[in-house]
Amino acid sequence: MALTRLTALPLTDAEWAGDGFLLTPSGDAVGLAVGARRVAVLGAREAWPPGRALELPRTAQLVALHPSLRGAAVLGPGRIEMVGQSPDGGPVETPARAWTRQTQALGFDVTGQGLWTSGARDGRASVHVLDARTLSDVAGTEAGLPLDTPPLGEDDLDGLHEWMPHPSLPVMGVAVSQGQEGTWLTFVERGAAGLVRGAAVASVDAPFYPAGFFPDGSGFIGVGGTWVRRWTYPEARMAAEFLLPEQGTLATGYTGLVTAGAVLVAVEDLLEAGEWYLLQLDPGSLRPVCAWELPLSTEAVTSVHLLPGGFVLSPEDGQLWRLPDEVFSAR
Repeated sequence: MALTRLTALPLTDAEWAGDGFLLTPSGDAVGLAVGARRVAVLGAREAWPPGRALELPRTAQLVALHPSLRGAAVLGPGRIEMVGQSPDGGPVETPARAWTRQTQALGFDVTGQGLWTSGARDGRASVHVLDARTLSDVAGTEAGLPLDTPPLGEDDLDGLHEWMPHPSLPVMGVAVSQGQEGTWLTFVERGAAGLVRGAAVASVDAPFYPAGFFPDGSGFIGVGGTWVRRWTYPEARMAAEFLLPEQGTLATGYTGLVTAGAVLVAVEDLLEAGEWYLLQLDPGSLRPVCAWELPLSTEAVTSVHLLPGGFVLSPEDGQLWRLPDEVFSAR
């Protein structure tokens, strides 16, 4: 398999950038940090450099890209606001809102109408939803919805919160990871009367990354350090599992890419420093289909991210690659 190298991103330690990227609800584009205050938005088949970019406020701490890819929600000290353009391409007219809630994650659902926030309240993880047009609380959600996670101690308030938006419904998978203590993934739907908590997946003592839904919304994938699992939706019933070889391999970063025709996982060979492989698994059975060595032979690379649109990013050196069409065409 021959990857196409696109560029080397400038490394930035901006708080909002994480490992250098922002995910989008639609699953066919990604936001890339190309400066301390600048996000480039790159679509699945677009050439580098991309034609779309957003300028962020200097105080940005959390950023969520709108599914229209025209604008973003930005949370900074004491305020939340919209920047860029409105979904129809016009100027943003949404006034900024004062913000005092303790918040770990910010993200839109696929409809673009709901802006979700998650954080801790009274020692428990909780979720709120804002109207993306006004930044006001959606009716019935003002008090927030507590998630079915263990109580958070004072040292756990900064646990890792991640989103997994449903591809067609106003449903958000909300993952809260407390490190080696495990990961709790809860599905929450925005209904007419407020927020409705659905099924949940609890993986105690084995943290995992919510890699994403299949395009038809019938199931979703989670990637742990030593396993890949498929669950059904909305039941959250485990339907398939693939265990990595016990000796010498690890899904560092736990990232994966879910398409209609494949589940892709980046795996590090622990016996050969700096060698990485891309595993392609059958989406139904999770049996291995094939594996390719990734051209990332450098000991500086300690994690690899598979991103929407078929991109591969090694954040330590900023290398950005594109998967070949034959791998990604069945999404």
